[in-house]
Amino acid sequence: MSAVTALVVSKGVCEGGLVVYCGSSDGIVNFWEREKELLHSGVLKGHKLAVLCLAGAGNLVLSGSADKTICVWRREGSVHTCLSVLTGHTGPVKCVAVEKEAESSAASGKWVVYSGSLDKSVKVWSMSEQAPTMVP
Repeated sequence: MSAVTALVVSKGVCEGGLVVYCGSSDGIVNFWEREKELLHSGVLKGHKLAVLCLAGAGNLVLSGSADKTICVWRREGSVHTCLSVLTGHTGPVKCVAVEKEAESSAASGKWVVYSGSLDKSVKVWSMSEQAPTMVP
């Protein structure tokens, strides 16, 4: 395992309880599930460089990286699917935050994602659990 560079705890709305995600300098996100104890459950591979930030919202986990991308993952039980890779930053993505869209219920799966980069920009993305897009 490489150096830990990001950490987030997520409580999804699917079956299962708490999930701890750990980003590392090798571009991998490890995750552990907690029922009675914390058990390593797998890895998410989607980045070429270090994972610098993580955010969780419902069954979604977002990972920002030095490779200038954000991977959007959907968790269903212990299975994670990469829904999208968000591109648009010209520098490493250092921070990412997610909030439920103002006029949306949690069940509708609509979110607003904010990302900040060493390119000195902040980007705002509007996304559903099906199709993320950048807001102009």
